[in-house]
Amino acid sequence: MRLINLLFIALIAFALMSVGYVYMRNTAVLGLDVMLWSDASVRVSSLLIGAFLLGFVLNILYTGIMELSRFVKGINASAATRAGKRLSSLLHEARELLAHGLPGHARQVLESVIRERADHEAANLLLAEALMKLGEYDTAVKHLEAWCLTHPDDVEFHYLLADALVADRNPDGATSLLKRLAGDHPKQGLRALRKLRTLHMDAGRWEEALDVHKRLVSRFVKEVNAQERAQGTALLYQVAMNKIEADQFREAVPILQQILKEDTDFVPAYLSLGRCMILQDQEPQGIEIWLEGFRTTGEGALLQELEDFYIQSGKPDEGLGVLRRVAATSEFTTTAKFFLGKMLYRLEILDEALVLFQEVRTQVVYSPILFFFMAKIHARRGRNEQALNEYRQLLRNLGILRQRFECSVCGQKTPDYVDRCEACGSWNASHFMFKENELPDMGLRQETGPWV
Repeated sequence: MRLINLLFIALIAFALMSVGYVYMRNTAVLGLDVMLWSDASVRVSSLLIGAFLLGFVLNILYTGIMELSRFVKGINASAATRAGKRLSSLLHEARELLAHGLPGHARQVLESVIRERADHEAANLLLAEALMKLGEYDTAVKHLEAWCLTHPDDVEFHYLLADALVADRNPDGATSLLKRLAGDHPKQGLRALRKLRTLHMDAGRWEEALDVHKRLVSRFVKEVNAQERAQGTALLYQVAMNKIEADQFREAVPILQQILKEDTDFVPAYLSLGRCMILQDQEPQGIEIWLEGFRTTGEGALLQELEDFYIQSGKPDEGLGVLRRVAATSEFTTTAKFFLGKMLYRLEILDEALVLFQEVRTQVVYSPILFFFMAKIHARRGRNEQALNEYRQLLRNLGILRQRFECSVCGQKTPDYVDRCEACGSWNASHFMFKENELPDMGLRQETGPWV
């Protein structure tokens, strides 16, 4: 027998003994009559027993009512649980249908859920996604607007409404909504500001995008990583490019200079700033900017810009002199020699170009264009065997002979046939890289001649 049972029995025994003791000591008192009204009296003992029985009956009634209430609540909870499980099952089915590209079927399932529970948040959200996948953007916008009107604090619906407005070709409406979201929920505005920045970028509103980016970076210091923070430089560059396209070179120059002050490795700023200076008749300054960019970054695009400028402006000898000095003094000697050799090749100074290319070849492991130029020079000089060797090296660098199959969906190339593309996940999309000429179907020409 458990200890609690023993304690309960001991408590009952103590209570009975206490009652017996009180009764024995107060027999005379319990036998007295108590007047209830003028002609009615009752003994004290009977009164006490009646009060005890009344309390007992009331306790039983209260307990019974409470048990009945709990029973009814249990039945209701069980019914609600069953209904909840059924709705959860339908939502899972709808998600599976959406994942498998069947938004029409998912819509039917979700509408049945909403008919039963119009305020079901997840079902309404999924229905909007299904409508957007069906291309019914206007219907999705109306559905989301109605929900947002009655549930203004459901931020997720507002974000989806912004996407639906963009899809419905109403970017201004989406912009207004996202601005309001960012203002109404400053602590949760990270997502709204990111979407707003993207909208401005897609519309080519670079100054507005830059302003949003600055707000985002200043408000969410911990949430924005270095890579995203660096987008500010790119946005500032696009602002400068807008100035250049509008022939506002003077306004673009300080912006580009600011970019290079913040990020000395931003090659597009060097290229554009040099062009701005030359277009303002400041040729020496523009050339020096390109040279400074190459000294800082080692990027060959800057030497390519120099090469094109000198050839197109009819000053190839001056350009050769500049590139020779760069090749002799630069930290990035290999790249400088290659571009010097390329300019010599364009100017038909083939033997000197070949000497430079051969020097460069000893320093690089991958450069298809280098082997192409060397092969062309050998072929021009009639050295066919050497030209073939360079073409073979070119093919090895490109990996053309190893990549024999191509995905018809995304263009991913593989050396062997695969049943499913690793890049896009498409099945039965791998095909041998072999395409016939698409010539019109014409009849055979009638042969003529003395041998017919």
